[in-house]
Amino acid sequence: MKSDAEKLYMDRKNGSKMGRSYIFSHYSPSLIVFLIVMTLSFVMVFISSMSSAIDRMIVLLGSGSIRTRVSVDVSDIKGARIDEVKEGDGIIYSENGKSLVHFKGVDLAKYFEGERGEALDLVTTSDSYKNEIIISSSLSESLSLSLGSSLTLLIYEKDNERARPVLMKVKGIYSSGYSQLDKYLSYVDISLSSDESNWEILLDKKTNIDEVLTNLWQRGIYAESYKDRYSSLCANVNQSIMILNVILIFVAILAAFFSADIAHVYISQDRKDIASLRLMGMEEKRVRKIYRLITLFSVFFSSLLGIIFGVFLSQFSPSLIKLIAQKEPELVEYYISSFTLSVPYKSLFLMLVLMLVCSYITLSIELYRTRNEELSFEIKEE
Repeated sequence: MKSDAEKLYMDRKNGSKMGRSYIFSHYSPSLIVFLIVMTLSFVMVFISSMSSAIDRMIVLLGSGSIRTRVSVDVSDIKGARIDEVKEGDGIIYSENGKSLVHFKGVDLAKYFEGERGEALDLVTTSDSYKNEIIISSSLSESLSLSLGSSLTLLIYEKDNERARPVLMKVKGIYSSGYSQLDKYLSYVDISLSSDESNWEILLDKKTNIDEVLTNLWQRGIYAESYKDRYSSLCANVNQSIMILNVILIFVAILAAFFSADIAHVYISQDRKDIASLRLMGMEEKRVRKIYRLITLFSVFFSSLLGIIFGVFLSQFSPSLIKLIAQKEPELVEYYISSFTLSVPYKSLFLMLVLMLVCSYITLSIELYRTRNEELSFEIKEE
């Protein structure tokens, strides 16, 4: 329990009823901690949001959460859906050029219902055509195609070992915001493809994919998750998530360094006050406790403000990425230009705890080291 004198002393040292110059001098060491934590919090939110968005986009643009070779009943899995898909390769010819294309034959009327259509920002025309195709915005820009435009799709038929031209009309244009995945991906009606069928199972974000996959294997059904099918892309996402752990370690090291620096500054500034407290009979451990509380309060307050401001500034990151994508698209070619924020509350909380723990440890070391230096001197007349 703190005595009234100790409480009054701590309040004064924390700036209560003190001038601006004292407050600035007292809290200026904490400003560095605030700026570093704010920057790292911003980066953590950005990386977490971008990683989550890319991971989900791989599912939506790829082969779903799980791909099987036979149709299975997913009615007992909440939020799950299954679609028959036939994939193939071809070449698109238009008046303004040509491009290789990987197309997916699907039920165009149902495939884009729900999350997939919303996430891909699909725009379609109300007109109906005999042979319809849905292309990406990046492909439409490169070939100057728009809704209702005509093009020729040269489809390679493996069974007949020949290429068959089909006149198509652009039914829709989608934009995933990730050109590395969607640049050459288009969708046509499943009847146009002669390749073998596969079934894509799209699971809810919260559903445990490994449990569903294990259940299918136990039933003798061959299935593979998107993590196995697109292992290299998923590895890049995992590396991004690992950066968060590196950031946490980096923050802990910085906290240890700057909290020790803060303690050193406070002790250096208050030598006479500390000596006065000791001369008044206050135990050394209580003196250390007072300065431990003062320093940890400064570290906690500056870190908490840094996290709050960092999360607040991260709210503007989606708009910033969109702006960069419009001005310099090559700079964000490997990033999603449209994503929603995903704040890693647990990681931010863990970062704050690590900072306080490391601060406490380094502060104790600093106080112990200075016990015979800063705390044992006597007041001398200058």
